[in-house]
Amino acid sequence: MTRAVIRLRSTINASHEVKLTLHSLRLNRVNHCVLVPEEKSYDGMLQKAKDFITWGEIKPEVLTNMIIKRGRLTGDRPITNQYIKENTKHESLMKFAEAVANGRFKYGSLKDVKPIFRLHPPRQGFEGIKRSYHDRGSLGYRGEAINDLLLKMLDTPAKKQEAPKKAAPAKTVAPKPAAAKPKAPVAKKEAPAKPAAKPAPAKPAVPKPAAKKAEASPAKKEAPKKAAPAKKPAAPKEESK
Repeated sequence: MTRAVIRLRSTINASHEVKLTLHSLRLNRVNHCVLVPEEKSYDGMLQKAKDFITWGEIKPEVLTNMIIKRGRLTGDRPITNQYIKENTKHESLMKFAEAVANGRFKYGSLKDVKPIFRLHPPRQGFEGIKRSYHDRGSLGYRGEAINDLLLKMLDTPAKKQEAPKKAAPAKTVAPKPAAAKPKAPVAKKEAPAKPAAKPAPAKPAVPKPAAKKAEASPAKKEAPKKAAPAKKPAAPKEESK
C-alpha cells in the first residue's frame, strides 16, 4: 500500500531534526502532499514529524482524481492518458493509479513527473493543527480517513459571489395636477363715488392793528460829575537841628 502524507503546520518553532526530516520527505510547504511506500524506513521519519503532518493509506479512485487535478509534469504540463500509455506499461491513468496505490509502481518513477501535489486548504479548515487525530485534531496517522481530507483539499475553493445589487425602487412620479382653466375676469363693482365735500366757508380776514410807533423815550440827562477835592499841600518838614 502507498500512503499519502500532507504537511499541515509551519516549522517556525520546529527542531533542526524535524526540519531535516520534512526536507527529506520533500514537504517544504504547508498543504503539500507526497506519496510514500509502506516501508519501515519511512515509518521512523513519519513518527519524527508527526506533530507537523498527517498520513494514511490512499485509495485508487482518490489518487486518480488527485493526479488529474493536481498531478504535474515538468513545465507545468498535466498528466494525461496518452502520456501514461507512451511512458508506462499501463493502458490508462486509472490503471496507473491502481498500480501506484497498491505499491506495484512508484509514482516518482514516472518520467518528468513532479513528486509533489499542491493542495488547497480544506473547506471549513482543519479540526485542530495542535492535536492528534485521535484527540479530535488533525495531526498524525489517520488511516483511510486521509481520503476524506484529500477530497476536501482537492476541491477548488469557490469564489465569493457578490450578491446582486438590488435595483433601487423606481420613484413614483406623482401625476401633475391638470392646469386650472383660467377664470373669466369678474367685473368689479365700482363703489359709488362719495359726494364731494363742501368747501368750508372762508373766514373773514381780520385786519391786523397797525404797529404803534415807538415813542421816543426822553434822553436821560447825565448827572454832572463832581469835581474831585483838591489835595492839601504837604507840610514842610522841619529841618533837624
